[in-house]
Amino acid sequence: MELGLRHLRYFVAVAEEGGFTRAASRLHLTQPPLSVAIRQLERGLGLQLLDRTGNRVELTSAGRDFLAHAKSLLRHWQVAVDSARQAGGQEIERLVVAFRPAVCHPLAHRTIERIREEHSEYQVVPRHVQWTDQTACLRGGDADVSFVLDPADYAGLDSATVAMLPRVVCLRSTHRLAGRDSVLIDDLNEVPIIRPAGGSPESSDFWGGVRPGNPVWKEHPTATRIDEAIDLVALENAAVLVPATVMTVQHRQDIVFIPVADVPAARLSLAWREGSDSELVRLAVRCAQAVAQDPAVQNALRRT
Repeated sequence: MELGLRHLRYFVAVAEEGGFTRAASRLHLTQPPLSVAIRQLERGLGLQLLDRTGNRVELTSAGRDFLAHAKSLLRHWQVAVDSARQAGGQEIERLVVAFRPAVCHPLAHRTIERIREEHSEYQVVPRHVQWTDQTACLRGGDADVSFVLDPADYAGLDSATVAMLPRVVCLRSTHRLAGRDSVLIDDLNEVPIIRPAGGSPESSDFWGGVRPGNPVWKEHPTATRIDEAIDLVALENAAVLVPATVMTVQHRQDIVFIPVADVPAARLSLAWREGSDSELVRLAVRCAQAVAQDPAVQNALRRT
């Protein structure tokens, strides 16, 4: 079979995500066609690029070398496309869209795809960010728009609501509450709730489940990333509150997600620098809000 750019994109996604499940979510594929494409690539090259062990994959020495070249080829391909458009008199406008993959899937990906499909004259660049960077990337000029999960500091920024995300609690699968269909925040009083590291007091309290009458742990674990927090849940007697979208990218046997019935949903917005609401920014807002109304996306956003 003839190999193409699709095989390179799939391989880069698997390598960067460290496994087929997360890569398939990122590419909006099911795992079987992704696995088939990677095996086609390996057969075509006559090399084993990945060591498959359990739920994770590791790059072989050949895979590590090939990854660098694959990324370079994809970058050069995009440069060639942009150059051809410019040579043809087509001005290329660039939109950098920042988002946290675990929180914003599938909405961010589908928003980017929609802009690309409807307006191929624009270059849309996705940018992955961490918790503390979701607004800082705008102020620093590293992104034009950013999907932001509240509570957040919007000083110097404008924003538009995209979706309200229900919150769920992640617990070890052996926890006494693991079999429940839903819980109340008071049910979690005996377990420390992991909070985001480096966030504001408001953000720490919101995601720490703090409210009047709830006990506040003097020492509570913190994490900078959601996958780090979930690893702590699996290894320690802890819990973490997350938006329900996290369930679309986390498929592990050692944890469970349970709706928390009496906590408010978290607002997901699209933000941009104050005064920079260009036509391209307005287009991004329209596409994000339209995608959020799609029944398939709403189902993913509200799996609880």
